[in-house]
Amino acid sequence: MGWIKNAVLNRKEFKSLSWWENFMGGHVSFGPVTIYGENAMHWAVNIRTKRWGYICFRLPLRCFGKWWPLYFYFSPNGTPWAATFKLGRV
Repeated sequence: MGWIKNAVLNRKEFKSLSWWENFMGGHVSFGPVTIYGENAMHWAVNIRTKRWGYICFRLPLRCFGKWWPLYFYFSPNGTPWAATFKLGRV
């Protein structure tokens, strides 16, 4: 929760980057749910489950000024190549 306080008080970890790049470029985890921001994951969500492994999907948001293909897949280890079920281009 320290990152929320730093974002509100504008305490940047990397001074040369903008506020958006500093606080929305990483990821946030809440228990088994991880939300990736505007970084190499392109606004993705991974949910860890005991039954299906990881449920992974991309949020329909622009990243780096363009749209990226949406995907949805189940994977035992969270990678697209091991997906047991998938929709979209992974």
